[in-house]
Amino acid sequence: MLRKTVFALALAFAGFAGLPAMAGALQITEADPVAVVTVPDAWTTAKVKRGVEIKTPDEEIYIWFELIAPDELEAVQKEHNGYFDKQGVTITGASETMKQEVKGKAWSFTELKAKSKDGDSIIRYIAINPNVSSGKIIMMTYWASPEGDKEHDAAMKALVDSIAYK
Repeated sequence: MLRKTVFALALAFAGFAGLPAMAGALQITEADPVAVVTVPDAWTTAKVKRGVEIKTPDEEIYIWFELIAPDELEAVQKEHNGYFDKQGVTITGASETMKQEVKGKAWSFTELKAKSKDGDSIIRYIAINPNVSSGKIIMMTYWASPEGDKEHDAAMKALVDSIAYK
């Protein structure tokens, strides 16, 4: 199942009827603009310390795109775990990390099974190597309810497909 989900997210998708209108391209970071992502109009965005946070209008999906040095990966994941703890989310299992090339860039996928006070949760970490001189990677963190994951699947596929590197 993870393999299907990962490949579905990673493949280029075109011609989705009924997709929400897409807003303009959003810089993943202003300080080091290595990539842009296009976000649906109704979704909210905010700057965060190392990038951007994106939420669906129903707040069933939260996404963070952060630009980090590879040696910061463990610290960032600990920071995220602290955030999830405060939100009442408990990690209950993890998949193996899968690696593949997407649009000429190395991507690494890990999915975590989790529980929250509201029920099951899905957490995905996707590390993208944009091959920039700084050596930094894009860490995409995805947190969703299973219902939100299904509801916004087409929009998420379009969002992931919209990632463009500078």
